[in-house]
Amino acid sequence: MINTDKKASVIIKSKFIVSNNSDKKSFNEYINYIDREEAKNKIEFADYNNYMDDEMKTSSLFTEDDDSVSEQKKEEIKKAFKKAQDKGSVLWQDVVSFDNDWLEENGVYNKKTKYVDDKKLKDITRKSMKEMLDKNHIDNNAIWSGAIHHNTDNIHIHIATVELSPNNYRGKRKLKSLEKVKSNFINKIMDRSKEHENINSIIRKDIVHSKKENQTFNMFNRTFKKDFLSIYKALPENKRYWNYGYNNINHVKPKINELTKKYIDKYHKDDFEKLDKLLDKEVDNLKKVYGKGNNKRYDDYKKNKMDDLYKRMGNAFLQEMKEYDKKINKIEEKDIPKPMKNAKKNVAFKQVRYGLDRFIYSDIKSMKNQRAFEELQRKTEQEGRYQ
Repeated sequence: MINTDKKASVIIKSKFIVSNNSDKKSFNEYINYIDREEAKNKIEFADYNNYMDDEMKTSSLFTEDDDSVSEQKKEEIKKAFKKAQDKGSVLWQDVVSFDNDWLEENGVYNKKTKYVDDKKLKDITRKSMKEMLDKNHIDNNAIWSGAIHHNTDNIHIHIATVELSPNNYRGKRKLKSLEKVKSNFINKIMDRSKEHENINSIIRKDIVHSKKENQTFNMFNRTFKKDFLSIYKALPENKRYWNYGYNNINHVKPKINELTKKYIDKYHKDDFEKLDKLLDKEVDNLKKVYGKGNNKRYDDYKKNKMDDLYKRMGNAFLQEMKEYDKKINKIEEKDIPKPMKNAKKNVAFKQVRYGLDRFIYSDIKSMKNQRAFEELQRKTEQEGRYQ
């Protein structure tokens, strides 16, 4: 049996029952489970639908296609379950249980009126079951029925599933597929899309996009020129690897991250503090929903978002370095006097020339004679010696 942390807002319990006596323990557990006043001696797979469909506890039995199953359809489902049992299938029993306060916070339940948004819960169940059956490769070979029970302190959904033509896995299902069911219910009931959109907007628009629009060498950012050029000089010759995701630049990533931190501290300190608070709030919310026993769901959430920020900022700087590299190599070799060809390989020269490129590229087109051009180059070399 799989059971999530009991302090979570959504809990999933899952087990399966074999169709013969080869697993006596599991079979007895199943009998004990249904051996109660409202469902005595119901040991047939088909009869489990009767248990789920008890009108004292549920609105109605529902399936993939029907919100409310007719009596005729119920009989068809029972026959299908019985046929699957005779063929040696297993009966999967899944229970999705909710914290009622959490349901109320998210508009699915009202304590005063006892209203439950059954339609929403059924729609989420259908989506979740489709994904789970697909991930376990039995989507075309299974039938399921479900019921929402209101008769306990925690509203819960019973789901019964059988394979029409049993395979050899004997009840085995991927754990990730069950975890996905839980995530579906959480994400669909607790709509945090606005909060997530706000977080992503701060990262991508307020900080990263702003950086792309604000070049490192303009009059506002010149304090980062030295760090920028230090990273540029350390990059591999093959520009294909000038991307934050490549391992080929791991040696320079600490410098890129430090440049990002300096830039954010100087120009986006308020944005970053706002982002930090929003991420902490999301982590607290995930702890509440998933429970402390599922810390893998929230432990890395904030770190992953921060990593995303640094990756995007790193690529913004690297893209600017690509543009910088193109600019300093834009003037063809034939247009550069011979003494300058060797200087072109010198980083110091590159620094000067980039600093003056707005003048070079605006003036070079209008220059009518070689002497004016040579005079500009002489001044470039001279100023380079004083940097």
